[in-house]
Amino acid sequence: MRLILLSFFLILCSCSSEKVNRVLVTNTGETQGTFYHIKYLTKDGVSLQKEIEDVFSSVDSSLSTYVPYSVISKINYRQDNAVDSLFKIVFDCAQLVHNQTEGAFDCSVAPLVNAWGFGFEKKQDLDSIKINKILKNIGFDKISIKKDALNMPQNMMIDFNALAQGFTVDLIAKFLDENNVSDYLIEIGGELISKGRNASDEIWRVGVDKPVDKMDLNDRFQFIMKLDNKAIATSGNYRKYFEEDGKKYSHTISPFNGYPVRNNFLSVSVIHDDCMLADAYATAFMVMGKTKTLNFLESFPDVEAYIVYADKNGNFKTYISKEMENRIVNY
Repeated sequence: MRLILLSFFLILCSCSSEKVNRVLVTNTGETQGTFYHIKYLTKDGVSLQKEIEDVFSSVDSSLSTYVPYSVISKINYRQDNAVDSLFKIVFDCAQLVHNQTEGAFDCSVAPLVNAWGFGFEKKQDLDSIKINKILKNIGFDKISIKKDALNMPQNMMIDFNALAQGFTVDLIAKFLDENNVSDYLIEIGGELISKGRNASDEIWRVGVDKPVDKMDLNDRFQFIMKLDNKAIATSGNYRKYFEEDGKKYSHTISPFNGYPVRNNFLSVSVIHDDCMLADAYATAFMVMGKTKTLNFLESFPDVEAYIVYADKNGNFKTYISKEMENRIVNY
């Protein structure tokens, strides 16, 4: 997701005597325009970083809008319409969440994101006439896959950045599972998933940043929680924006009116079994606002959320779903 600032906090000590031959491995690097931090326990500290980076490369080749030879780039620039297996998985998830959120999550919003300067093209000079013209080419329900080909009307584009990082987190988790790694914490650009225990044989702990413009390293976390075999993704408008004529414009664009969303949400953290779904829901909730999001959470009890919003006086308020509240160990 697009520079979402969620950081993780780990309590890691020496290994227990029962697991003395298992060593904590840490892999870090850059990918998808952000950074990744992956921690896992393997026998004798065997590193799997090369194989993990191969997974990153496969995702870039399919889904990166910044790679000219990727599947999605060829589709957007009408060079080809063939899709691969990774593209299909993400497309199906995007379609599911689009339907569940009644269009609030829409990966065809790419032309608007680009026009506002938050995508892979330069910002345009916009007015209501131009925005309404672009809106005619928005609507994920107009796009479909038949066999191995994407059917998309002319002048439309797609962008899976709102769930690609979460999807990559899930892919790395699947890779580690297949290689008999049962204890890990994976983080890519603030999207995380955990399994098992850390080197102290405790549940992994993660911290979510406060939704403020400037980080205070002495008081940075909105909360710290135990992430027990779950994924978490956070979306927010508090750091990625631009200012024009004294107004702040967030990077989350409404597929309904074509403008940056202007509700009182500052950040949304979502917990789910799948990081890709958590990633997509977090983005959708930023578009939906408080009332629709709370109604959604009532209908989908497997989705947990921590929402930070501002009241009419600008004071920070929070909503925490019951299941998520039980996970929090510190505010």
